[in-house]
Amino acid sequence: MKVKAMIKENNALREQMTPFNRSYFEDMILAMRASRVERVRAEELLLEAAALLLQGQSKGKSAKQIFGEHPEDYFNEIMGSAPGRPERSRLNYYLMIAWTALTLMFSVLAVGGLIMKWIGGNADLFGKVSVFTLIVVGFGSIVLMELLVRWMSSLSENDAPKPATFDIKALGIYIVVAVVVIFAGVFLDNLFPVITVSPWVSLALGAAGGLGLKLIFFKS
Repeated sequence: MKVKAMIKENNALREQMTPFNRSYFEDMILAMRASRVERVRAEELLLEAAALLLQGQSKGKSAKQIFGEHPEDYFNEIMGSAPGRPERSRLNYYLMIAWTALTLMFSVLAVGGLIMKWIGGNADLFGKVSVFTLIVVGFGSIVLMELLVRWMSSLSENDAPKPATFDIKALGIYIVVAVVVIFAGVFLDNLFPVITVSPWVSLALGAAGGLGLKLIFFKS
């Protein structure tokens, strides 16, 4: 069975779980997919765990009673003995994120530029791209995705973020860092060349990026 088919089946099984069991199982998914277990094997293990959970659920058991207190504990031994992913898989993961972000960016530029041309407006806003912008979009998307994954991993059992105490010092640090990044961005943006890209070229790049995602990163 291909990875996409297994993910689809996994999603269908999750729909049959109680809210608590589903939240618990989604934490198991995060732990497994973030591990070094080979992708196909990881999805096979998740399907087996989902079936086991539903079997126990039908007998009135909760996910904690079946797998233990912590979602990631059940897979510890399995992840240690299962074949690991190739070393470059993490690099491929980051490349996929940056590739997707740039594909979306050029797609937006294409749509915006073509709409402006259609209504007779000025499409220059969508036709100039700084090299610095390309770098920020690529690397920024990776950082943003990592932060999102970590935030999702911190969700509590009722799917709500865990409450955190207000830290004025941390807030001040975030504000200072944000201001520095903004001013550095304005300064660096002027140092990098600006590329003129027509909406049709952006459309071609967006289409090529989408095709590349399909052929390179989503072969399964």
